[in-house]
Amino acid sequence: MESRGTDNDKRKNLKVQELEAVILDLDGVITQTARTHREAWKEMYRRYSGYSGKDYPMTDEDYSLYIDGKPRYDGVGSFLESRNIELPYGNPGNSAGDKTICGLGNLKNEIFLDLLDKNGVEIYPDSINQIKKWRSGGLKCGVVSSSKNCLRIIEKAGISDLFDTRVDGLTLTEYGLRGKPAPDMFLEAARRLGTKPLNCAIFEDAISGVQAGSRGNFPLVVGVNRKKDNKVLYENGADIVIENLEEIDLFSPDIRLFFVSFAPSLFLKLSEFNTFIKNKKPVLFLDYDGTLTPIVKRPEDAILSDGMRNILGNYCSKSSAAIVSGRDMDDVRKLVGLENIIYSGSHGFRISGPGGLYMEHEKSTEIVPALDRIEEELHELYDGKIKGVQIDRKRYAIAVHYRNVAKEDVEEVIRKAELIIDQNPGFRKGEGKMIVEIRPDIEWHKGKAIGWIMEKLGFSEDPDAVPVYIGDDITDEDVFETLPERGIGILVGFHGRPTKARYALKNVYQVQLFIEMLTNNIEDRNG
Repeated sequence: MESRGTDNDKRKNLKVQELEAVILDLDGVITQTARTHREAWKEMYRRYSGYSGKDYPMTDEDYSLYIDGKPRYDGVGSFLESRNIELPYGNPGNSAGDKTICGLGNLKNEIFLDLLDKNGVEIYPDSINQIKKWRSGGLKCGVVSSSKNCLRIIEKAGISDLFDTRVDGLTLTEYGLRGKPAPDMFLEAARRLGTKPLNCAIFEDAISGVQAGSRGNFPLVVGVNRKKDNKVLYENGADIVIENLEEIDLFSPDIRLFFVSFAPSLFLKLSEFNTFIKNKKPVLFLDYDGTLTPIVKRPEDAILSDGMRNILGNYCSKSSAAIVSGRDMDDVRKLVGLENIIYSGSHGFRISGPGGLYMEHEKSTEIVPALDRIEEELHELYDGKIKGVQIDRKRYAIAVHYRNVAKEDVEEVIRKAELIIDQNPGFRKGEGKMIVEIRPDIEWHKGKAIGWIMEKLGFSEDPDAVPVYIGDDITDEDVFETLPERGIGILVGFHGRPTKARYALKNVYQVQLFIEMLTNNIEDRNG
């Protein structure tokens, strides 16, 4: 498990919420019935293919994307839509196998119950051990499941006494709640546990489930990776991804950090935000790593998801946007792959965009050769000497990554990098998440670059133009500090220090939701 680190001295004046409750999905987190559900869904569609005369096989990927975690009839509709199949909805009283959404859902349930009676219920021992530990430590525990068979399953497994509340498919029907990815089930569970979402941790294995936790603005959404797809869980709202619940200690200082409010949540301040930008023209600026893509162990693996690219492209078709990254400009352009957007690389030392927009810092001829020499010195210091160090050469900076370095070697990595900086006048240390960055000692940074872009686009003197910058790193504080009062700084996650950002978003998934919301606001304003 990877956490965001602690900084106790700088947290003294910050608002800290206490963890009071844990809400866990059932299938795939507590019990191994996710396998049974998947098998039942496949068998149902196999039978449907037989009497429809067409082949509609369901793959494991289909299950994850369209079905997992959703209420039964929603899952049927989602999968059929992916195959361009139209069936009437019907009603819950339809016979199993009727050619309606409800009929197919009822057939799936009939198959599932037969498999359950035949095979029984297997539990995940790690989950049961942790739930008992959390309860003994004073945490309340609730179970959530889209299945209407939740009570039957936990009673059959002999674990019903471990939960202070249960919210399931029956609850959805009784209270008219929306299913995942809407957050309603988790919000109802928190209410029944007598606590607030800000005091709860969520454990989910489904894409729709981590989306629901993030949409509900729960401070800690843990993705439980039983199926080896860490990346997709991070992209859809997980703050941490684990394979086994015993990997996580909910009573540790690192976990407590997730419950610290470093800036007000934007989604809890939507009315204020919308009032601020009403009748304004937002100009969107975004960092890349940790903002548009989750932080990964190797920078080259930070690939933009298709969903994020589509939403960002839709925004760019309606308003101005720029990517402002510490990466090289050409690198980030290749990763994003959109034409109608401005790219600013190396913290703003090089910028290009539509309409011939271009700028390269005037001291480039001095900086580049000096960095070539420093890069050689770094390789001499690290190569074959400290395992896990990654030297990432950019055109105007060099990042020394130590995310994959053994803990006992981290201090030595930092010391050697600082030694190189001391030996090379004209360069300074830049800070970031698990890196030491060697940058030119020039009064130029992301904030200055954004000012340059605003001026070139003709927005500097436009009182209706509102620069909105979203970033996750310490280097983004340069922007938060230099944004004019009419600008809005938004911090993603937490970088280990107090922030000048006006608002916060939890993760990459919330960034995606925000861009989508901003696009809809522009469409509504333009009619």
